[in-house]
Amino acid sequence: MNPGPPAGPGRRVLVVSSVHPPDDPRIRAKLVETLAPVAAVRYATTAPGPVAADGIEIVALEGRRLRRSVTASWLILRGDYDVASVHDPELLPAAVLAGLLRRRVVFDLHENLPATMGQKRRIPRPLRGLATWVVTGLLRLADRLLPITLAEESYRSLFAREHPVFPNFLVIGDVPITDPAERSGVVYLGDVTEERGLLDAVAAVGRSQARQLTLIGRAGAPVRDCISAMAWQHGVEVTFTGFLPPAEALPLMGRHAVALSLLHDLPNYRESLPTKLLEYLAMGVPVVASDLPASRRVLGEVAGVVWVPPGDRQAVAAAVDRVITDPDIAAAAVSQAPRIRDRYRWPAEQVRRFYAEI
Repeated sequence: MNPGPPAGPGRRVLVVSSVHPPDDPRIRAKLVETLAPVAAVRYATTAPGPVAADGIEIVALEGRRLRRSVTASWLILRGDYDVASVHDPELLPAAVLAGLLRRRVVFDLHENLPATMGQKRRIPRPLRGLATWVVTGLLRLADRLLPITLAEESYRSLFAREHPVFPNFLVIGDVPITDPAERSGVVYLGDVTEERGLLDAVAAVGRSQARQLTLIGRAGAPVRDCISAMAWQHGVEVTFTGFLPPAEALPLMGRHAVALSLLHDLPNYRESLPTKLLEYLAMGVPVVASDLPASRRVLGEVAGVVWVPPGDRQAVAAAVDRVITDPDIAAAAVSQAPRIRDRYRWPAEQVRRFYAEI
């Protein structure tokens, strides 16, 4: 495949995030891997861990969240790069100031930041309105000063100027699809949180024929304890795998009969397409998914998806049983998997071209 135009001979790209985990798929597996063949990439991240790779310099951001943000902000302001790619709301002030200093800084918007401020539990409730106002103001400044890239079409409404959308689509390769006859149980892929519907998942699986639930992703101690207690109460066998790299997560996910995407009806989720939906479908696994506008708009006619009202545990249980007992749903999901892989592919060439032209 043509890698697109080079980022420039010896061009230095700083990719920086003080908040996201070092193996965040959009940052590590997509952006960094896309730029590494055509530029000298320095990746400033919370810890080197499993992210180290040939041709990529890892800068470990040490300490607690505030200290990491200060260090990352200094890297952005110091300007020891040709282009910087910034990914956190905490780093927006530094990115805007760097823009005033005429540094080449790209801000990559992963989520609808004003909408998420009302959901941040670490922000005291009385201050969430103020946080929303501050973030909105910073985005307006960034709109005037910085190149911005968006993970969703719906984020365009946050800005007066036009900015390119690089959808958070798939990087899967040739991972084989498991025969439906060899699958069993229910699976979830992604961060394990209440807002993403994991308590609903446990309760629903307990009311279904499945009784087995595998959770592939990070789970904080409080939600893990809560899920474990619910699983015991509902007679569900829950397996926590923790985070797994895609090469391990996708085949494991593909060995399950049903996949879940049970996002709650919250502002940030309502107009976002969950990447996990595409990953499930690309592996030929039928999905029970929350019926939210963006998901329905993109995948409403795709076979292998059973839509349920957000938060309706009884509807989820019935949908899981329907998928388990109807082999035609699994067959339809398998048959369309190649089309999903081809249509919803991470736009690597466009990303390289964008960074080359800054």
